[in-house]
Amino acid sequence: MPHVPLVSPGPPLTPAQRQRYARQLSLEQVGDLGQRRLAAARVLMIGAGGLGSPVLTALAAAGVGTLGIVDSDSVEVSNLHRQTIYSMADLALPKAEAAAAALRAHNPLIEVVAHQTRLTAANVLALIDDYDIVVDGTDNFATRHLAHDAAALLHKPYIWGSVLRFDGLVTTFWVDGPTGGTRLEDLFPSTPGADEAETCAMAGVLGSVCAGVGAMMASEALKLIVGFGEPLFGRLLVHDGLDASWREVPYGAAAPAGTVPAGAVPAAADPAADAATGVTGHLEPAAAADPPRDTSHSQVHTHPIPVPPHAGAPAPDEVTSAELAGLLADRQAGTADFVLVDIREPWERDIVAIDGSALVPMAQLLTDEARTVMEPDDRIILYCHHGTRSEYAREVLRDNGWSTVSHLAGGVDDWVRRIEPEKQRY
Repeated sequence: MPHVPLVSPGPPLTPAQRQRYARQLSLEQVGDLGQRRLAAARVLMIGAGGLGSPVLTALAAAGVGTLGIVDSDSVEVSNLHRQTIYSMADLALPKAEAAAAALRAHNPLIEVVAHQTRLTAANVLALIDDYDIVVDGTDNFATRHLAHDAAALLHKPYIWGSVLRFDGLVTTFWVDGPTGGTRLEDLFPSTPGADEAETCAMAGVLGSVCAGVGAMMASEALKLIVGFGEPLFGRLLVHDGLDASWREVPYGAAAPAGTVPAGAVPAAADPAADAATGVTGHLEPAAAADPPRDTSHSQVHTHPIPVPPHAGAPAPDEVTSAELAGLLADRQAGTADFVLVDIREPWERDIVAIDGSALVPMAQLLTDEARTVMEPDDRIILYCHHGTRSEYAREVLRDNGWSTVSHLAGGVDDWVRRIEPEKQRY
């Protein structure tokens, strides 16, 4: 059903635009006027990872005039199976810059703005205010609430998706949408607890599922801009990649009160808070805590993990490479006692490792085998490649009985750059 287009049309199309978008112009629902709307549109993508890659490439190919990319992470080799916007040449580069370069190379007729920054309460309103639509492909509820609430305050549509294993979710929230509008709280009345979190880094994800869900998110943006089709207001689209099904679950004003079933957000999807956050508050003008760093490695999953109470005093959140070097020297001298744990995969450890560390891959953190390496009462220092996975793993351990856990800021990459430059980087 046609709806009011979100964006006013821009100037007449150039010959280059007409040639490039000829097959799209031939669609009755798009046509010349719709293509001019796309050329005038500004879309902000938060997270340039597994979902951001297909969303950005689809929107750039469709001729969306300005694409903004918010991401504070850098490209790792483990990203490449699903984050298809990157290549081996992009390893260790900032994601926002690498993605922007790829999009500019693909379509020189559009503008791409790289925001290589962490989304915070201090910058979220200014970032979102400059765009027509927000598309969120991030992986924790603190960042999602921050982005959603800022979009709501500024009356911008907010397109949301999530993936884990073989499953995905897509919907669109907009306070100015039909039937009184929709908000994140309509689907998630409260943020579930950290004990329900599981991540792609621990559970895995099929890259093609990211592509399918990202394509649906991009279609939502195009429908809103041009004014065709039925956007997913009050409708959660649930994809099961194993049985090749898509099903729709109503929520909010689209469903009778209390009728969204517990299984509507399946156990293989994404209704729980990231264990690293536990944030339930929403953005208020000039207030709200900064969310944790967006990791781009994980998507949240509902799967219960027993959570015993914390014991003892909390450890410092992180140590620097210089501090770790000192601690290792103290441990060798017998004046410090801690366990240094490498949570990367064995193939990564084969490339480079910190001497004196033990390998416990992230997926095995809560197994009995892991407890033979690190007891809950031990002082634990975790490290990974760049510090992303270890920051998350720190909170998983803290929420499961380990009382004194830190992680190495910047990971083994920072260690090699600062402490052992003769070792190999990847």
